[in-house]
Amino acid sequence: MMSVIGLAVISVAAAVLITNNWKLDIDGLKRLFAGADEKATVTEFLFETGSDVDSAAFNGGLAVASTAGLQVIDRSGETVFKETLQLTVPTIVTGGENGAVYDLGGYCLKLFDRAGVIESITAPGKIISARLNSDGWLALCTQKSGLKGLVTVYNAKGGEEYQWHSAKGYTLSAEVSPNNKELAVLTLTEDGSKIVFYELDSEDEKASSTLSGELVTEIAYINGDSVLAVAEERLVVIRLEDGGCDTLIDYTGKYLAGYSIDSQDFTALVLKDYLVGDQGSIVTLDRSGDTLGTFTTERKVLSVSADGDYLAVLYSDGLVIYDKNLNECAEFDDTAGAVETIMRSDGTALCVTAHSAAVKKPVAD
Repeated sequence: MMSVIGLAVISVAAAVLITNNWKLDIDGLKRLFAGADEKATVTEFLFETGSDVDSAAFNGGLAVASTAGLQVIDRSGETVFKETLQLTVPTIVTGGENGAVYDLGGYCLKLFDRAGVIESITAPGKIISARLNSDGWLALCTQKSGLKGLVTVYNAKGGEEYQWHSAKGYTLSAEVSPNNKELAVLTLTEDGSKIVFYELDSEDEKASSTLSGELVTEIAYINGDSVLAVAEERLVVIRLEDGGCDTLIDYTGKYLAGYSIDSQDFTALVLKDYLVGDQGSIVTLDRSGDTLGTFTTERKVLSVSADGDYLAVLYSDGLVIYDKNLNECAEFDDTAGAVETIMRSDGTALCVTAHSAAVKKPVAD
């Protein structure tokens, strides 16, 4: 016999279908069911901060780092916990059920989940960067005396799993693979940017790729066998098997003014025509390099963020949510004081100021 909960789900789904002319809207269902067993989601998150605020969406709520420390807020707007820290350059990253707050250029890092701090880590050298994969595994890049960098890998519970020492290239960032078995490291050498791959049970290099004369700003796994790399003049995919490199888009002659590679399905680029001024274009493309959408604009872009099938663009005069094909879904002009936008997987976006993050969502389905 079908359960009462099952009947309720079907009833709600039917209601959504009816109000959408019998078209199934997955994002609408997500918004309906998100937090169904929790308190109602607020329309604005308020937080206490020091200066130099950094924030990230976290478990339906918000995690905020500042010079005063860490504050985690749940979807109902209530503060779950605070951690007082002295951070000179507060930085926050999230992945899966975990988050990490750290002092860029310092030694302090706190790995946390929705309940509180999991592990307090004193870095073995000044922190260069930290990344969390979708399972909450941490790749921490630090300076190391006598070397050009050290990468330490921690599991989701904060236990140390692996260390890699760089003697030839300056370590910039690293990320653990989605299956928690491999490590990709971005280094800067005399020849250009080099991405090297290691298995976490071996010290031997598995594969590598050098982009001669190019500066790569960020790398990210896009599946289990390739890594996306954002360079100044092109976007490339690097194969783990042999280190081979495929160009997805070449934007030589343009100025890369912003990008988002957080969505697993597409990448968004902000390309300016000139170094000075705001004239340029926004482009989205899939993981094969096919263009999904593009348009020209003269509006000043402050921030872009992608997640799921949607892109949020914060302009100096408003916020717009697009789908991955750059069809406009919603526009908001009440964004005074906003410095950043964060797209969320349920189709809503956060508009972040120095003391708040307003939830912006398209017209109810």
